[in-house]
Amino acid sequence: MNDLSGYRPFRLTAFKDAIMGGGLYSGAQLIIACQLKHLGFVEARPSSKGAVALADWLIAKADFLEKPVPGCHPLNSGTTMERILAGDILPEEEFALALAEATEGAVLPEMFGLPSDTGSSASGTSPLTAGAEGKASEPGLLTPAPASAPSIIGDLPPLGVLGGALPAGPLFHPIADARMPNGFVLTGCGIAISLDESTATAMRDALSVGIGYLRGAARERRAAA
Repeated sequence: MNDLSGYRPFRLTAFKDAIMGGGLYSGAQLIIACQLKHLGFVEARPSSKGAVALADWLIAKADFLEKPVPGCHPLNSGTTMERILAGDILPEEEFALALAEATEGAVLPEMFGLPSDTGSSASGTSPLTAGAEGKASEPGLLTPAPASAPSIIGDLPPLGVLGGALPAGPLFHPIADARMPNGFVLTGCGIAISLDESTATAMRDALSVGIGYLRGAARERRAAA
């Protein structure tokens, strides 16, 4: 396994141009950024437990990543690290052992043969549609239907817990996608959605309706109390 970059250092700042409106805040976001860079699409299959653990460790050690490290350190193999995170390659035994030592056991070699605990890709169950070659198709133009209140639908699937502890930093992140010069990928809270201006505008309008509904319901509860 050769690092075609000539052993350039791994840096989170390498993704600064792809992350619109801010930096990297989560391991899942880093994995998606690496997938878009090296695969050209968001992988629909689950990320390995090793890739998830490595991404989380890298985010937690953001300050450390900007400092020089010895020549044999895995962080000096930037392209290899990014391709491992993207799921494009698996680390060779020697490199996997070096990762285990560098992360003080947070990332072990056997983790790369296991799916992540969530049972989903880094972004959750990816809504990007896979084409014949496994690449996500570009979004079509959608005409948003007018909405006055959130629709009431029966037999909803299990939903996430509301009101729980939130992670630090922004919950959602827009990431530039080289396949779509007129679009981007929105990630966060276990989702990855491919959007262009039309679909992003439709989402914003629907969210505005939903927020208005919640605020109105809260006012009615306070008035009735």
